[in-house]
Amino acid sequence: MNLLLSLIVGALWLIAVVNIFAPAPGLLWVLKALLVCFVILVLPRVAGHSRILLAVLTAVTLALAAIYGEWSAILDGIGRAAIFPAFLATIVLLRATADQRPEIAAARQMFGALDPERRDSGVVIGTHLIGAVLQVGVFAILAPILGRDASEEERRNVFTAAIRGMSMVPFWSPFIVGMAVASQYLPAVPLWEIMGLGLTFAVFGILFSFLMVDRNRGLTPLMQALKSLTPVVLPIAIAALVVVGTTALTSLTTLQALIVGLPIPCIVALISLKNGALRQAVTQTMSGLSRIGTETCILAFATTLGMVFEVSLPHMGLLSWLTTQDFPAPVIILLIIMIMNIAGLAGIHAIVMGTMLLVIFTSVPTGVSDLVLMQALLIGWGLGSGISIGSLSVATGAAMFQIAPTQLVTRANIIFVFVVSMIYTDILSVLNIVLTG
Repeated sequence: MNLLLSLIVGALWLIAVVNIFAPAPGLLWVLKALLVCFVILVLPRVAGHSRILLAVLTAVTLALAAIYGEWSAILDGIGRAAIFPAFLATIVLLRATADQRPEIAAARQMFGALDPERRDSGVVIGTHLIGAVLQVGVFAILAPILGRDASEEERRNVFTAAIRGMSMVPFWSPFIVGMAVASQYLPAVPLWEIMGLGLTFAVFGILFSFLMVDRNRGLTPLMQALKSLTPVVLPIAIAALVVVGTTALTSLTTLQALIVGLPIPCIVALISLKNGALRQAVTQTMSGLSRIGTETCILAFATTLGMVFEVSLPHMGLLSWLTTQDFPAPVIILLIIMIMNIAGLAGIHAIVMGTMLLVIFTSVPTGVSDLVLMQALLIGWGLGSGISIGSLSVATGAAMFQIAPTQLVTRANIIFVFVVSMIYTDILSVLNIVLTG
């Protein structure tokens, strides 16, 4: 079964690339059919809590389609979602490549040498940089550093520092699902702009964490942490620049540029190594393709619901109501960030709430520039995921650190999320005035 799933994802990946360069209705129908087959085969393997989420998404989708007679939007939604398996497959290749590179091993060794009593800032920064590429895979690197004798309190403290760093990755990383989803609804935002702005907010958030939340603060451990991560900075920068360059030099969207452009530096990075690194990475990638089922299902179901919701909105009266309210731009920004935070705290998946908010606020005049709108959504996406027991980051961290997910959503991190959200809202409001005149 794993081989069949890997082959289907591989076919989705290949056909998606062909469809990017030579789009054709026939290819899109093949993508839709393959995606439906993949979902059907994967559903029995999906964990219980994810099945509940998928069941709710299905029920709401069918209800909206029935009430407003928008059944054709379901097929359109499947077509919109058909590109996501190729995106996830590319990320699997990126992770497999990183696992073979000596830079990751060097960073892990230097990171492990940090003073256990003074490494919160190192954990935050390290998780942020490495997580920008490996996503939740960073916890597999971080957890073993503590050793088997680490107390539950120490494991919990390290994770709560790590999740602060991880929660700011979606602000800017093109390798995160949040960026992929947001770029589908706001394709006019240049990737370099959202990455530059997002990195600025991430740096501010890391500094705020260092000054206000981290234990045993000091300049020396901060410098040691930065030094320990120097091996990974260049590879991450190269990968990001390839995607940015592809979007700048072509008419491809962010998602398309990542799918088409990112495999090239991955292959080059693997060929430059010896000891069968390319073969090992290919084997790891093929194995990993069969394990993206849950993420693919959630993306497909949420995207389909988003499409049905989008075409049904004009019939609901919600858009007319929002238009008549004429909310000021700062209120819109605050609503987006806070709704994502509160939804995360309530355990609602970021893909679901993020898609709903994108559909709503790209359908009405808001007075908010697309760049600010996207950044607000990504800030809420990242911060909300950091305090959500329904997020993949918290679930993976719980497994790696062997702590119940409910113990990983701490008061300190909740306060951190809502305080920086208010500060980010103020900054984005000022920026929006500058951009909109």
